[in-house]
Amino acid sequence: MNWILTPIILIMMVGSVSAMQIKADPRSIVAFMDKSLSPELDILRVTTDISPDNNHLIFQVKTRGERLRGENNDYLLLHIMQEKTYALLLPINKGKESQVLVYERLPQSESNEVSRILGKFKEDKHSADFNATSIFRGGEFSIPLTWLDFNADFSFDAYTVQASINGDILQINKVYDQARKGRPEEKRFSAIALLNKICSPK
Repeated sequence: MNWILTPIILIMMVGSVSAMQIKADPRSIVAFMDKSLSPELDILRVTTDISPDNNHLIFQVKTRGERLRGENNDYLLLHIMQEKTYALLLPINKGKESQVLVYERLPQSESNEVSRILGKFKEDKHSADFNATSIFRGGEFSIPLTWLDFNADFSFDAYTVQASINGDILQINKVYDQARKGRPEEKRFSAIALLNKICSPK
């Protein structure tokens, strides 16, 4: 008799686990710890919030550690995909000036998974009122709500990268770590859906 009950109990357990699954929260991304990386290059999570003045969308990227000095071409990168694709850079080294650098992605010859972030970007001189600052073990990026297109799909992820800047061209040469939401072909949410989620009671 026990051999008949066992499959039934297993089916009930699977059903319970499935019912307990929670949809991915668009406000945050949790990344796996990678001890093979230097702590300052290892992203642990990305969270979003609204600024106290309700005028900016805040992205906080947390890493496992930090450093004052080191390779000058290492950056914390916030990747924003709306109608176009943007890269916001902040130097990894805490000793460097934490001025935000904003770039728009140029057309690439490849369209595979790796080229999602590798490649060239051109400086976007029209992105006023953007800001970035170093925080303890990470960085914080601020984007004005007026910049968002609420009718467009929206997505974000974060990387630690090695990059070179030549004039107004940014070249992403190497990715150390990433915090991403699923595959590129997965449906994005809208900017208004993200804001509604942030402003809903927690």
